[in-house]
Amino acid sequence: MSERVQTAEEQTANAQNASATENGNILEVRDLKKYFLIKKEWKLKKVPLPDAGEAAELGPQGEIAEAVGEETVAPSGGAAPAETAENAKKDGAKFKRKIELEKTFVKAVDGVSFDVPYGKTLGVVGESGCGKSTMGRTILRLHDVTAGKVFFEGRDITAMKNAELRKIRPEMQIVFQDPYSSLPPRLPVGEIIGEAVKIHKIVPNSQYRDYVIDVMRKCGLQDFYFDRYPHEFSGGQRQRICIARALAVNPKFVVCDEPVSALDVSIQAQIVNLLKELQRDLKLTYLFISHDLSVVEHISDRVGVMYLGNFVEMGDKKDIFSNPMHPYTRALLSAVPVPDPHYKVKRIILQGDIPSPANPPKGCKFHTRCPHCMEVCKTVAPKYKDYGNGHLCACHLYSQE
Repeated sequence: MSERVQTAEEQTANAQNASATENGNILEVRDLKKYFLIKKEWKLKKVPLPDAGEAAELGPQGEIAEAVGEETVAPSGGAAPAETAENAKKDGAKFKRKIELEKTFVKAVDGVSFDVPYGKTLGVVGESGCGKSTMGRTILRLHDVTAGKVFFEGRDITAMKNAELRKIRPEMQIVFQDPYSSLPPRLPVGEIIGEAVKIHKIVPNSQYRDYVIDVMRKCGLQDFYFDRYPHEFSGGQRQRICIARALAVNPKFVVCDEPVSALDVSIQAQIVNLLKELQRDLKLTYLFISHDLSVVEHISDRVGVMYLGNFVEMGDKKDIFSNPMHPYTRALLSAVPVPDPHYKVKRIILQGDIPSPANPPKGCKFHTRCPHCMEVCKTVAPKYKDYGNGHLCACHLYSQE
């Protein structure tokens, strides 16, 4: 019997799988972008005409209206700004007026690239609104990808259709930030944790209850919690339920979206230690998103610092905390409280507010707040380069060649 010839798509997929295995990365993100449409507005533009007798042209949906030297009528659903004959005379040339629909986008994630090795934790830090959570959700395809590629174990999940994506959903899970709003209030804990187990047929129905209870025990939950409802639990217990729900389908990769930010400090330590124990026992890989640099230092192997939709620095945990290169990273680290009343930290206070992600500044996005800003920073975006030992940074303070 002759062997089946592989298609080009299958050959590409096999090559990607081999590459992922060789590199030891479970996740590879390449130039990922996620934009949100926030505003649509009609704009009137004037275009010079070579011939005054040229007939007005209308778009296929009537979205463009044109005239020569006189007022024009807006397309259906919009109003064109009035223009007087005097303005037409001042122009001195014949023109056509064109009405176009302009769209404004928020660039929540604006071209990020990174890898996450098997069994490791990548911590992501940054100010509120920098795109951390959006990036995590986009990687899992909870948001559609605007541009870029996400490879999970060598498979390009950005190109997958819903039927294909559904098959690998159990392998990629998320623990949401708020343990109160992320749990359905009308379902008991057993059904919350076991709902995906039924849908993906993880175990036979006869073993369903025992399997869910076993998952609950791994996450520090008692057996009799199975029939209780979320409102009967504290914040820390709710977060354990969220973790159990994510782990019930045997994932390989988990996005932890600020899982301890809504909890007390003592409870935070319990949840972080639980995550580390589960990672050790179940060989999990984490993308850990947080504001708290102390928590990130405790749980992460590598750390990435985000600002306005981009990574400005990434490296091993030891390098980031002992030798921060980017001015923004230094400012964040200077704000970490030290539990020693005799130790004085030289706090770096950043001036100004975060620019709008809908209209980010040219050049380096951080130059409007950077204490080391140079003229080149205002016009030229710095290269995101490796300065040794996998320590990446995007700053004009260092060599760009």
